[in-house]
Amino acid sequence: MPPLLIAIEPGLTYAFQKGIAAPTLQHGVGHWTEAVERFGQAWSGEALLIGNSAPDRLVGIDRFRPTAEALVDRKRSLWLQARSRLVRLVDPLLAGEVGSRLVRDEWEGAASPDLLSLLLDEVRTHRETTILIPTATPITAETVIRNANVLLEAAGQGGSLRLRIRFSSQGHERRGLHPSYFARQLKRWSDRAGSVDLKFGIEVESMATRYSEESGLDVAWVPWPREAQSCLTDSTPPTSAAPHIYLYASRPEQGSDSTQRIVASIQHEIREPLRFTVQLGRPALEKSPALVHEFGKMPQVTLSGSGLLPSMLHAQFADASVVILPYDVRKYRGRGSALMWGALDHGVPLIAPAGTGFGDDIARHGIGFTYSNLREIPALVRRVLDERAALSSAIERYQLHRATAVRAYFGEHSLA
Repeated sequence: MPPLLIAIEPGLTYAFQKGIAAPTLQHGVGHWTEAVERFGQAWSGEALLIGNSAPDRLVGIDRFRPTAEALVDRKRSLWLQARSRLVRLVDPLLAGEVGSRLVRDEWEGAASPDLLSLLLDEVRTHRETTILIPTATPITAETVIRNANVLLEAAGQGGSLRLRIRFSSQGHERRGLHPSYFARQLKRWSDRAGSVDLKFGIEVESMATRYSEESGLDVAWVPWPREAQSCLTDSTPPTSAAPHIYLYASRPEQGSDSTQRIVASIQHEIREPLRFTVQLGRPALEKSPALVHEFGKMPQVTLSGSGLLPSMLHAQFADASVVILPYDVRKYRGRGSALMWGALDHGVPLIAPAGTGFGDDIARHGIGFTYSNLREIPALVRRVLDERAALSSAIERYQLHRATAVRAYFGEHSLA
């Protein structure tokens, strides 16, 4: 019997909370589904998904089992929200215990008996099982960790059980709270799990290092595995046509309001033919009709919307010379970007703001450049065009580093 991967992913749950009958997972839509599909594709055995609603066909997933009751995190109380805001305003050294308790109250609130029942059913009937939470939420993480020893007992003598709980960049800690608070939560969970094979993972490498230091645990860096379906080759070199500049700013916090300024500044400083693709999401398109009108007068600019399937999205930037991610530093401090993985899968270097989680990783590995002010972007685009060979070599090294990290997290023989 091949090793079983059980991926737990509720997906987008606001529909349940609002009483809307809609699937919470759809192929290629949202970082939740994309992460599940990437890990499912990379797994060497059978991949089972446990979630809220039966999804459309998902790449890399062999079976799906829904829970009897929806996996929905409880709403944060007004008191918890108020305490969170207060702690963010107080120096971490003065609010350490309060901040740690705040994280504990949010993450240890509830567990799902239905989810546990499904997990026990699968663990008992498979000799080798890995339970993965690709994007951990309070209810999924607490259910698995609270019952870690029960699950180990269900595996039986001679059986193998591994727990892999991964926190993505979407806010496992509240923005502005000191990393030590969540690190203490990781240590509490680790102590509760005892001898069970449990490994925590973080999507952003710099934050994985930080949590390891703060918690005293070996918190792994776990990027997305390389995308197999939409990337038919390791690298898609730019065409001989004018260099293609891909600007991704789907939402306001991703810099949609700055896109016209960025394009104009690049055109002003680089006096050679360039092609631009600017990706704006629906809110940005509806909020800024003037922006859409101005881009419409620029024949060298192609506007793109959001909600594209991975194959369509990859087709847009596969031949890009550079991908620019002008995200808001305050909102993305310590966080990652899903588009970063796609760009690297095609060998495309990146430009991003310093101080973001993914920006710090880009700078450290030399797979692109970072800036402190938008005015610096044109000069960095020029550098990318001039230093393509060196950047390509750096990306090749980084991709090996990335693959090694994923394999180390799951085990040498677990991935295809």
